[in-house]
Amino acid sequence: LVKAANPYAMHDSITRYDPPKCHPGTRQAIVECIMQWIFGSDDRDALILWLYGPAGAGKSAILQSIAEKCAALDILLASFFFSRFDGTRNHPGSLVATIACQILTRIPQITTALDAAIVRDPMIFNKTLDVQIAMLIVGPLKYLAQSGFFANPKSSPRLILIDGLDECNNEDHRRAVLCAIARATRVHNLPFIFLVSSRPETDIRFTFGSAELIDLWDSLVLDDSYTAHNDIRLFLNDSFQSIKEMHPMKSHIPSTWPPPSEVNTLVNKSSGQFIYASTIIKYISDIRSSPTRQLETILGVRSPRAGDVPFAEIDALYKHILS
Repeated sequence: LVKAANPYAMHDSITRYDPPKCHPGTRQAIVECIMQWIFGSDDRDALILWLYGPAGAGKSAILQSIAEKCAALDILLASFFFSRFDGTRNHPGSLVATIACQILTRIPQITTALDAAIVRDPMIFNKTLDVQIAMLIVGPLKYLAQSGFFANPKSSPRLILIDGLDECNNEDHRRAVLCAIARATRVHNLPFIFLVSSRPETDIRFTFGSAELIDLWDSLVLDDSYTAHNDIRLFLNDSFQSIKEMHPMKSHIPSTWPPPSEVNTLVNKSSGQFIYASTIIKYISDIRSSPTRQLETILGVRSPRAGDVPFAEIDALYKHILS
């Protein structure tokens, strides 16, 4: 099971060390909304919550924060973070095994049943998602569910979190993941809830609108209703303050830097996209460069040095989108 699972896909993997997460005091409205859904009534209609928004809107940061929050509350059952840049995480081949492995660590009572299932069919990890879910998750958990183990949604681990479904490169695979989740909840009555995030790609929207998922899901969209501009302003101000306190060249930074007008310019340039704000802060806070000069480069006051690419991260993201 461990060999078939992907240790790099979990929210606390060392490979994802220092992953993006919500800056303190930001994204509070959207996080609160998701947490209310997680702690909702046991007879809720929506067992799947789809968080969607454009590239760079901060979906992965929100799901990372939710994962850490729920892990601390002891209600996170499993997590899987897809990544198009990681050949081991841009397909669902290890998805079920990774989830099953995490369930095993959270609910060791299934050890005997899970072991028996793998011994019975050592090729199980090469079967379809539906078969894997039935054998590795549904079967081992069936007895526990019937015994009332999951009766209290506020005290039993039940959240399965899947981030970046659009970063699973094959559209058929993305559809297979959503349909397998739907069948697991509808046919097998799994006592779980699923939080899924992605960009609103056409195939994903189509699958959520299909008969297989009808009445199973609800959605949240990352748009202007969640005051991203205010959150970005808070993030920038806190980051600039940290630079003034911690940067090796802090003695050369004026106490009034940067002026509010320049912060306003950066907030407007971000257009509500956290990736812009986080990219420029990484660039400005580079310990080998002067923060004031770096900011001037970002604002277009100063030309970049030879070989200096201030927006490399955003360039790579949008090059992928446009391709």
